[in-house]
Amino acid sequence: MQRFLVAFFILLLVSALLPNHKNFAQDVTPTTTLTPTPTVSKDISYDLPYPGILPDNPLYFLKALRDNIMGVFITDPLKKANYDLLMADKRLVSAESLLNENKNDLAITTLSKSGNYFDEAIQEVSTAKQQGEEVAPLLEKMVTASQKHQQIILQMEQKTKGPTRYNLELLFVRTKNFQNTVGVIKSD
Repeated sequence: MQRFLVAFFILLLVSALLPNHKNFAQDVTPTTTLTPTPTVSKDISYDLPYPGILPDNPLYFLKALRDNIMGVFITDPLKKANYDLLMADKRLVSAESLLNENKNDLAITTLSKSGNYFDEAIQEVSTAKQQGEEVAPLLEKMVTASQKHQQIILQMEQKTKGPTRYNLELLFVRTKNFQNTVGVIKSD
């Protein structure tokens, strides 16, 4: 039994340390602009969490490890969707803080991870809906969250130029697609 527990925790540690998401943030040299940057029309009423320590902190790997371990133990799809949305929100705020500190590459990587968590939240809420759980309130929250993410990304775009701005434009489009996907789940 002890060997099993030791093996389990070693596997858990290894899986937490290995990258398990595609990183959509690539070093791209823009040749053209995707679209003119829209302006932020109004403030979206959605509270974002405090991010805690940022990815540029040497101890950040402990926070990431803790988050991954906690995520592994959440088995209910609705709770997992809420957790993934929280992680997406925290990464968004972290990315904004990093961009304000002129750590653009790390900000783009962190924002991409935010999108990965948002994508996982969408998958989990879809699973919960298929299992017959009441997901309407969470879907509404996800639509609002997506709008807030778009708003923050647009504000970040306005502070940058060059490859960073281009990557933010790509991530904005990805976030817009999340909103559309949530809308499709709502209408099913």
